[in-house]
Amino acid sequence: MTFSKHACPRLVQLAGILVLIASICPVLASEDTAVDVWAVGDYLRVSPVRGEVILTSKTRVHADYPTGSFKESNLIWDSATNTVALSAARNEFVAFQVIVGTNQPVSGVDLELSELRHPSGAKLDSRSLQILKQWYTQVRRPSLGYEASSLGAGWYPDALMPKRQSSLLPAFPFSIPDLYNGIPNQTAQGIWVDIYVPFDRSDAPPGFYEGEILVKWEGGNRRLKVQLQVWDFALPHESHLPGDFWNGSMRGMPLSEELAYYQMARRHRFLPLVYAYRPDLTIEDGNVKIDWAAYDSRVGPYLDGSAFTEKHGYWGPGTGQPLHHLMLPFNVDSAKHPGGAWPISVPEEGRTAEYESVWKEVGRQFREHFDSKPEWQRTEKVAFLNGLDESYFESAYEEMLYYGKLLHDGMGRDWFLYRIDGGYSKEAMESLSREVDLWVCHTVSFDLPTVKHFQRKGLEVWFYGPMIYEQRRNSGCGSNTFLDLDLNINRAIGWIGWKYKTGWVEWEFDWNAFSMWYDAENFKDKNRYYNGSGQLIYRGAVMRYSHPIASIRLKSTRRGLQDHEYFWLLSQLSGADKDADQLVNSVIYKNPFGESAMLDIEIWKNDPSEWEKVRLAVGEKIAALAD
Repeated sequence: MTFSKHACPRLVQLAGILVLIASICPVLASEDTAVDVWAVGDYLRVSPVRGEVILTSKTRVHADYPTGSFKESNLIWDSATNTVALSAARNEFVAFQVIVGTNQPVSGVDLELSELRHPSGAKLDSRSLQILKQWYTQVRRPSLGYEASSLGAGWYPDALMPKRQSSLLPAFPFSIPDLYNGIPNQTAQGIWVDIYVPFDRSDAPPGFYEGEILVKWEGGNRRLKVQLQVWDFALPHESHLPGDFWNGSMRGMPLSEELAYYQMARRHRFLPLVYAYRPDLTIEDGNVKIDWAAYDSRVGPYLDGSAFTEKHGYWGPGTGQPLHHLMLPFNVDSAKHPGGAWPISVPEEGRTAEYESVWKEVGRQFREHFDSKPEWQRTEKVAFLNGLDESYFESAYEEMLYYGKLLHDGMGRDWFLYRIDGGYSKEAMESLSREVDLWVCHTVSFDLPTVKHFQRKGLEVWFYGPMIYEQRRNSGCGSNTFLDLDLNINRAIGWIGWKYKTGWVEWEFDWNAFSMWYDAENFKDKNRYYNGSGQLIYRGAVMRYSHPIASIRLKSTRRGLQDHEYFWLLSQLSGADKDADQLVNSVIYKNPFGESAMLDIEIWKNDPSEWEKVRLAVGEKIAALAD
């Protein structure tokens, strides 16, 4: 079923009544109740019903998925010493999960995390440490077209709700089974822990930091040690992997809500591509006048970087950095989307000299205005005509070339990037490359020799579409966000971006973000159904939060984008310029895109711990070489 943004809060109120009843008649742990507490890394998910890592029963999908129990020990956890052990650079987020399991209902479960302290007296305090309760969404059937690689039906942890103390909201303390989530036969609950290591060495000197987690419940408690090794280097504030998530919702948000989304995106190292902010424009008798006041007020803080400073409550990676690129508002009408043209629609008599003059003049004024603001110069400008998106016929090619020339005549050939998206043939691109500066190529058409051919001609090429194209009927860029695929799909963006030395694009991150709390199938029509398509961020209002809520899949995307910065740092060190390539290729051992990869679901190592071992090896190598 689907819930509106107005109905969902009422469900939360109803759940609050259930909690109030439960507080009067609490669920008490019986004497033979066994509560088990353990930890696992950020690259796995644990079933709330079986209390086991979801991958361990999925060797039918990939034979090299890990098997066995993770409760005694795993890459970050040792039950013999009750220790979680992590490693990180400065300016990086690392994360892990605490799993609380029980064989009988238990209530009053809560978690407290102490500061992490360094022998020098330095510490990572509450701003660097975040506790998030996992919310589970039920997948009832595999996403269509992904039956081979889907992990199947079941309950998946995904939304991550920041800790708050409340008896009337989904929060802490909680019960197992959880009174809000409604999972039949629930035996386990996951808690996500995010740790941010500050950028400045004075705030986070290298070495080992130690702290403690207290997990308590009615009738008992358990303490876990947390040990964090901080290497003596920092991930850069800048991103060295160009790319974005296309988004259609933020432009319509109030300013404060939009800022919260931009800041969440920055902390997760991605750029929301908003199509497209438009200044107030009047055209009278061919004369163009642009009022920049509202436009500058809205986009200015993102273009000068002030939106990502303490002035606006921001801390974290990318502090003070402007947007990597911004979409310009130019567009043309299309049969599917009439009325979207900007700055002007084609007149009834066709494309006249006056029509062309308006386009050029608007382009000229855009350049003049942007060039008048030196602090905006670090942001790349991109022009994209959505009305011609993925149009595979000769008349569309003619229009792409026509408008590309108009825009270049108005703004210059080196001032912006003229972008087209689609799986165009080599023959089509030979023609289009006369005007196109940036080709965002669908992964099924991302033939590496062809891509390299156009890169040598000066064309920038990015990829978008499924990381694994297991069937010809696969469709939708949102496939890399699907809830029922493993987390390698999300992490792979940063790795394949390095492997191919290219950029990336994904489609949407809050598609149907209200209903996803309760219905995994957020994309359905008569021919398709997908779980979590184009949705990595939940609308917090459903659970009475005043800000957006990140998902585990978003955290995994962040992990891959941070990994990319590891590879970049290693490539900058003398004598290690090829090491990053070799390490990435040891995991992603095939070229994953293009016709040759079609229908092949074995393109990389599927055990996610193998990916994490590479990150740790790279970190150790950078730390050693940087001394």
